[in-house]
This record gives sequence, C-alpha cells and structure tokens, in this order.
Amino acid sequence: MSITYANAKAYVARILGGETDSTNLSDAGDAILAAISEWNLRGDWSYLLMDTSEGFSVAGCTGAGAQPIVTTTGSFAGVNPGVIITGTNIPASTTVLTVNSATQITLSANLSGTVGTTVTFGGDIPVVVGEDTYALPSPIKRPYSARLTTNERTLQFKEQREIDRGYAYQQDQSTPIFYNVFNTASFSTTTQNGKVRLFPIPGNTDVLRVRYYRPIAEPSADGDFIDAPDRYLRAGLLELARYFYLMNHDSETARLGEAKERAERNFTLCKADDEQGSEDRDFALIPLIEHAYPRMLDSDSINWEML
Repeated sequence: MSITYANAKAYVARILGGETDSTNLSDAGDAILAAISEWNLRGDWSYLLMDTSEGFSVAGCTGAGAQPIVTTTGSFAGVNPGVIITGTNIPASTTVLTVNSATQITLSANLSGTVGTTVTFGGDIPVVVGEDTYALPSPIKRPYSARLTTNERTLQFKEQREIDRGYAYQQDQSTPIFYNVFNTASFSTTTQNGKVRLFPIPGNTDVLRVRYYRPIAEPSADGDFIDAPDRYLRAGLLELARYFYLMNHDSETARLGEAKERAERNFTLCKADDEQGSEDRDFALIPLIEHAYPRMLDSDSINWEML
C-alpha cells in the first residue's frame, strides 16, 4: 500500500534502530529526498507521463469586487493567456486576458464577488496569432511530444541552434512545424517549468497539446504520500534511501556494500518494469501485408504512406 513521508522516514531509519529518534528521522527524510533526486536524474519514468489536456488548479487565490484581477500566494507561472478559468464568482466562459506576473493575472470579465481560494484552468494551450512562446505546466521535467489539435499535426522537436542555422529569416507566420523548450527567467521556485517555443510563428489560432514527463514529487509534510507506485517503494526507492542513510551514519558497516548492491539491482528492476509497457508491444519481424493493411485505421481523412 502507499506510504506516507512519516512512515517512509521510520522505515529508512529502522535499519539502524533510529525510528523513534527525531534526529534520525530527520536524517532519514534527507536520505529519501536524495534518493528521489537521484531517481529523477537517472531516468524518465513512464508512470509520470502526462499531458496538458486535463488542465490544473492553483490554490491560495484572492480577488473581490467587480474587477478582473486575481492574485495567488502560489504560482501562475504555467498559465497562458486565452485559457478558460473557472472558480467561485468567476463568470462562465471567462478566460485569462493577461498574465501580469507569476502571482497575478487579469481576466476577460470582472468577478461577480469574492473569488474562491482555488481556481481551475482549462486543458491544453491556446495558440495565439503572432505569439510563438507559451508557458509550460509546472512541474515539468522533459517534453515527450507536442501536437496542434486544430490544424492537426505533430510537431518535431528541433533545437534553436538548428533553426537558426537553417532559417535566416524567422519572422514569417504560418502553421508551426517545430518546437523546443527553454527558460526565460533566472532561478525561482515558480519558474522551473520553463517555456515552449513554436516555429514558424503561428499564423492561425490553434490549440497546443504537450505531453511531458513530470519529476517525482518531493514530499514536505509528514502526511504526504511518496510519489511512486507501491511496487517501487520498498523494493527500490526506499532501498536507495536506506543506502544514503547508512552511508551518513555508519559508513564502516559491512552492510553498506550490500545495501548499495541491492539498491542498484532493484533500481534496474524497477526501471525495466516501468519501461516494458504492454505485452502487446512485440519486437518482431512483421510481414509487409500485416503491417500495411490490418493495422490501418478506418478513416478517409488519413493519408497512408508506406515507410
């Protein structure tokens, strides 16, 4: 079953009998965070694959009276102009007019009263004519794919330096073909999500759907659940945390090498389990006729091309 941060700290500290000592529990918490950071660095986890279609909510919001300003103690860094916003005393079909800062937005309509503490933003990214740069969701680790859903096409990821080398003039507007990611601001906790840039500059309104990996979330409160499937917790992630905990408390113990070996072996097993996908994904030679005909979708709107 899922495990809370408090119980995970006790599990890690128990390897040296420190589960009742506050200092040892604090050290175990540091070890868990270190293990999460390492797992984030060592791979993109398919169980963390998401897309922008579901939208997201922001808490800590304030705003009142017949005016269009909403502020937050959280972050609006992932919000884009044109996206639908809903919440208490926000009129139906209201959109975000401008994102003034990471903590303030202006709506397309005035509030009808005091806004609720949590507002919700619609899914996907509204593409605006003449605007090539858009905020990505937060948190985000790495983009997986991007596609336009109105002028339907899947975009290709291309580094900006390749675009700069291939296209001397970059001001024309058209349907985008490429995308890349970057960050426009110096470090802050609210700007780590970054931006996505489209090329060419959009010449039509559209909707952008980005699929992406998010990082494993770091718990802060004791009641937070560790952000991993149950089968990876004690088998892998907390085994690595136990290794870090042992290394900091008793680096001469004979168990240290065993703990490291077990953490490494189980990381490999967890990663393989995460990546295997479905049994239906066969690695095999497929006859041309089987590939070309039975797998086609029944649609006249798709132009099929043999590759």
